[in-house]
Amino acid sequence: MFARVTFPLARFSSFDYSIPEFLAGQLRKGSCVRAPFKDKYRVGFVTAISPTSNFGGKIKALNGFHDQNLHLPSELWQTLEWISQYYLCPLGQVLKCALPQSFLDPYHPPDEYWVQLTEAGRQRLQEPLDPRSTAQNSIMSALRDSAAPQSIRYFKDICRSSHAVCKALAEKGWVEIIAKPRIRDPFDLMGTQPATSITLNSQQQAVYQEIQKAIIGQSYQPFLVRGVTGSGKTEVYLQLAAAAINQGKSVLVLVPEIALTPQVARRFRSTFGDEVALWHSRLTNAERGWIWQQLKKERYKVVVGARSAVFAPLTNLGLIVVDEEQETTYKQEQTPPRYHARDVAVVRAREAGAVILLTSATPALESYYQTVRGRWPLLELTRRYGKSRIPEVRVVNMKAEYNPDTGPALLSSVLLAEMTKCLERCEQIILLQNRRGFAPVLQCHDCGYIRNCPHCAVALTYHRTDGQLHCHYCEAQEPEQGICPQCASTEWDLRGAGTQRVAQALADQLPDARVIRMDLDTVRGRGSHLKMLDAFERGDADILLGTQMVAKGLDFDQVTLVGVINADAGLFLPDFRAAERVFHLIYQVTGRAGRREKPGLAVIQTYNSDDPLIQAATRLDLSQFTNIALAQRHELNYPPFSRLVRILISGIKLETVQVAATRLARQLRQTEDLQILGPSPAPVERIRDRWRFHLIIKCPREKPLLFHRIWHRKIGLQWLERPHGGVRIQVDIDPVGML
Repeated sequence: MFARVTFPLARFSSFDYSIPEFLAGQLRKGSCVRAPFKDKYRVGFVTAISPTSNFGGKIKALNGFHDQNLHLPSELWQTLEWISQYYLCPLGQVLKCALPQSFLDPYHPPDEYWVQLTEAGRQRLQEPLDPRSTAQNSIMSALRDSAAPQSIRYFKDICRSSHAVCKALAEKGWVEIIAKPRIRDPFDLMGTQPATSITLNSQQQAVYQEIQKAIIGQSYQPFLVRGVTGSGKTEVYLQLAAAAINQGKSVLVLVPEIALTPQVARRFRSTFGDEVALWHSRLTNAERGWIWQQLKKERYKVVVGARSAVFAPLTNLGLIVVDEEQETTYKQEQTPPRYHARDVAVVRAREAGAVILLTSATPALESYYQTVRGRWPLLELTRRYGKSRIPEVRVVNMKAEYNPDTGPALLSSVLLAEMTKCLERCEQIILLQNRRGFAPVLQCHDCGYIRNCPHCAVALTYHRTDGQLHCHYCEAQEPEQGICPQCASTEWDLRGAGTQRVAQALADQLPDARVIRMDLDTVRGRGSHLKMLDAFERGDADILLGTQMVAKGLDFDQVTLVGVINADAGLFLPDFRAAERVFHLIYQVTGRAGRREKPGLAVIQTYNSDDPLIQAATRLDLSQFTNIALAQRHELNYPPFSRLVRILISGIKLETVQVAATRLARQLRQTEDLQILGPSPAPVERIRDRWRFHLIIKCPREKPLLFHRIWHRKIGLQWLERPHGGVRIQVDIDPVGML
């Protein structure tokens, strides 16, 4: 018998090995083995078992299991194979992404030592203690009042050599030293919140009962739940998760980013206790490795996590929830496999025979179109939970706020007046400015020259906090001061506004307001975003100012005012999804206001108040936006009316990249079934000194794998394994970004 094995390499090849007798009958698809590879042993996974091999050379034998207890559920293995095939990525790379810690080196946390009194020790405490052993007496006295073991580190304040003292006590039989794995629960950073019992209203109950039937039926069924902000979607799927667990099933909950939705994670922990595991990119290697091992042992029933949690090895999966399913953060864009976690979750639910619930106040057009075609049931929550109401929305035309003396206003008179009233009532405010830094452009006052990144085709952003110019693509930095290379002027103008500039304006015009600024620059530290949100919830700040981090997933009792500083940001990007993103952002952040009994107000500042999509967003008119956007997509044959592929060709030499892109387009155009746009320079045509061209390919929706077949036949997978002539080719199936 022979086993085909793949390794964590950027190669589509797999390798045949003979199966030794001691492994006969034990191997299966997904077994984690050790195999000889280039004069050393490497860890790989079995992808197939066959009685014959087509390899004509010498076939080596497997060395044995690397981890016999890996226990990847069969439905997860089938999902990983689908990812490899659909996203044109080597299976080894998919496995490396899905099993980041345990794939090569299973994690064993170091031991931490704890101590507790023995029965002999308790009896000894009833007798007079030796006055010369003050350290031993202090530790034993401290342990007397504790029923649970205490960490030896706890006694460092009592004596300098707590380990030696405890060891001496253990030798006398008065205490017992216990070794425990030193791990940190990621929920420790979040804290806890009391479990609350919520009675579902009639709409929630109807949605719950419809989905519960499918859970009881234990078969694959997708649902799209569209509910206005504050309608209690979280309450519904909390109770659905309980229903699945009562059926003996496990539950997977995906959120766009743990940093954006900590309250969802807390709610699950408060409801299901220590049966909940948290999984996201900011876990340490130690935490990730430990949680993975515990999942293999079926220690948890629920996993709450961001994009990569879709690979959690939960067994007997019964329910998958994709919260805020429209979010682009579910798409992995930078490194292969470039998968979309929402779509992978749908495939995994199908393979597992599980129910999948996609929820949003503003569903992606692709998801909504599935309900139009009758493939997914659409369940709706059209009113807010309890006594809260949809906030009032006021639109401010910023053209009317222009001052000839001071120029364009950053904060309108309307927004300033409403913020003043809100502060007087001791209520809280959320402000959205979806751009970080102080000013996105530094321009010469005399000749108009703009300071650009020397490595990327973008303007440098000025950050006042460190006085540096930053590139938000390659992280390059330059000092602010300098002479204009074109006219030798030293006068520079700061154009545009980021969160730092808005914070400065707030300090100038509302000096008594306490402001928390939340953007990528302020949340780099471990747990910093949670500390900020907790401080705001405690009332330590009046205004929460931030980028899209503050736009969704947050629920604060005292927030009654939301302000959108610039609703036009991102509206005119060269991306067919730009308007959809702007609409979603405005709709979502507006929903943060008035989520309890106090009425809410949203002030939307825009320079394009007549734009139909801006009007739909400011009226919170989801139906109007959907109709406009779908009509535009249909006319231009963009998703959901076609399948999209983006091919990015990049390299150091511009001419080489152009030639490669042209040749690739010519090969693909030999078929009439594909609509090919380009090649053309990418909107950001150079990043990190690499020139970028791209091809946009539209495939018929009824032929979702047509591009894959053409690529296999005309180009070949080897072009995706390594650069050719200094040119790198990236294929992005179902891209969400076009820059």
